Amino acid sequence: MSTDRIDFISAYCDRWCERCAFTDRCSAFACKIAEGMYGDLADAIELAVGAPHPVEGTPRETAGATLLAEFSDFEPSDQELAEFKREEKVRDARLDVAPTTRMATTYMLGATAWLTQHHDGLVTRADPIVREAVEIVGWDAYLIGPKLHRALYGRDRSQNGDDGCDDHPVQTDWNGSAKVALISLERSEAAWRVIVEATGDRTASALADAAGNLRRIVLDEFPQAMSFIRPGFDEPRR
Repeated sequence: MSTDRIDFISAYCDRWCERCAFTDRCSAFACKIAEGMYGDLADAIELAVGAPHPVEGTPRETAGATLLAEFSDFEPSDQELAEFKREEKVRDARLDVAPTTRMATTYMLGATAWLTQHHDGLVTRADPIVREAVEIVGWDAYLIGPKLHRALYGRDRSQNGDDGCDDHPVQTDWNGSAKVALISLERSEAAWRVIVEATGDRTASALADAAGNLRRIVLDEFPQAMSFIRPGFDEPRR
């Protein structure tokens, strides 16, 4: 078991574990592998991150049981639950019509439609550089929208006084989420340009433009996002 984990590294990654240099230091990856082996979350957490040291004379409790126990005593009232659901419904409706959300959805639908039509042919016949570009846009097509939604959601909660945790001017969850989306948009735009150069496809060219335009919009909305320091990835000393 590795004891050199990087806290929260998986919170601001692109989930492309197969290409990540930090999987051996990622608790989320270790839990994912362990859960696949055991099928039980508590056992998986213990295997991945270890069990806590027992206090003398007390039973030895697993790390998974400790984490799950933190939530066992919390049960909102019916009124609190109804109010929360109402607020979240209003928030979701507000975010669904936000320009950034609409642009991200349009991009995702366009990218996935293009990939459905062209992916197999390019992957089997194209050179390695083009295949790599296709894999990048395919991966990011499903990542960008959720990351932007998380960024918009977190910022909205903060602006409406619903989240008292993220009070740092830069190191906020929404800036971190927006940064992941921005990195993916930048590499996706570059990947689309590679595809366009190889195929001359006009739709691919339009998708490259769309990725670039969306990236500029996100930068305007989250001007501090690229200054966010992602655990591990933006810390050379790690």
